[in-house]
Amino acid sequence: MFKIFFILLLFFSSAFSMTAVTVTYPIEAFFLKKIADKTVYIRVIEQSATKFNLDNLEETKKFATSHYYFNFGLDEEKTIEDYFKKRNPNLKVFNMSESLLFLKLKNGKFNPYIWLDPISARDIAKNIYEAIIKIRPYDKDIYKVNYENFLNELDETYLDIKKRLDESELYGIFSFNNELDYFTNRFRINNYHREYRMLHIDEVSSLLKFVRKENIKHILISNEADFRVAQSFKGYIDGKIIEYNIYTRHWKVNLYTILRGIENF
Repeated sequence: MFKIFFILLLFFSSAFSMTAVTVTYPIEAFFLKKIADKTVYIRVIEQSATKFNLDNLEETKKFATSHYYFNFGLDEEKTIEDYFKKRNPNLKVFNMSESLLFLKLKNGKFNPYIWLDPISARDIAKNIYEAIIKIRPYDKDIYKVNYENFLNELDETYLDIKKRLDESELYGIFSFNNELDYFTNRFRINNYHREYRMLHIDEVSSLLKFVRKENIKHILISNEADFRVAQSFKGYIDGKIIEYNIYTRHWKVNLYTILRGIENF
């Protein structure tokens, strides 16, 4: 009986010694966990690793009790942040992509999907490291080791992907949004954006000419998108359809899924 009590005491002592932090997406939990490790208890709002639907905002109120909200400053997260602060004025918010160098879109806004670039991910790690030390300064030695190890991992990932793409014959891809811009920009891949709709038969001739001219080999599409849109292009491209997920907790797996898809023909 005493043994069971002792085990339960250890469990609850460990649980309560952690700092509760809320994030929106699994990908944010991945980055935070790399630095904070077991010192934080991370609550993820959108567990399904899909874009959060603001129609479900009321369902997030249970997460507003956290003292800290880490995010990437996405548009939907700004709405969530305002919602949380109305219920918890003491909430502290940390934008993990604060002060990073963003790409600018044609509409004048900044592209927020910067975490798909392993080099920019170093700056994300730095922001987390500096933020978490302020929250738990007594664990700074743990964080320093984790931070440095993560930087090494990011560097290795970047160098490996770069080497493999440099040795491939890849020149260009088609995509249907700006989610992959940082990845393709970093590794000098021509990323041609297509309007997110089915290809019309009248467009086939001009598409074939463009594909041959730019040596387009693959179509990349979000796992949330309608696969039929990509399929309407597939018959005119000598390559594959490759799905990706920008919100998944498995950041490295996602990058290598993209890599394996585009480096082979």
